[in-house]
Amino acid sequence: MRKVLAVSLLFSSQILRAQSAAQGQPLPIDTEMRRRLQEDAFEKWAFDKEAPKRAASAKEQEAVREFYSKAKRFVELWQALAAELNGKKTFNAKLAKEVSKAFHELEKSDGWPVRHAK
Repeated sequence: MRKVLAVSLLFSSQILRAQSAAQGQPLPIDTEMRRRLQEDAFEKWAFDKEAPKRAASAKEQEAVREFYSKAKRFVELWQALAAELNGKKTFNAKLAKEVSKAFHELEKSDGWPVRHAK
């Protein structure tokens, strides 16, 4: 009985060791399979009708981020100018010039609402 148990443990340990070694290494992919996978990925990309919409959406999101960053800069400068006017009771011409410049940059950005001429 002990011999049977010892032999079965020996065989099962070898099987478990072989399984763990096989799981640790990825399966080799031949070059033909890799080429087919690349072709499939290219075809999906080439015939994707939603790609232009996603690209346009990415450009719009970038424009919105740029607009908000310019708006944030303008608001921060405006708050600094207002704090100096209220706190020190003085007018800082350099800061006012920066506020004006920030506002004009904001006004020229893509997110600014433009009224069309009549």
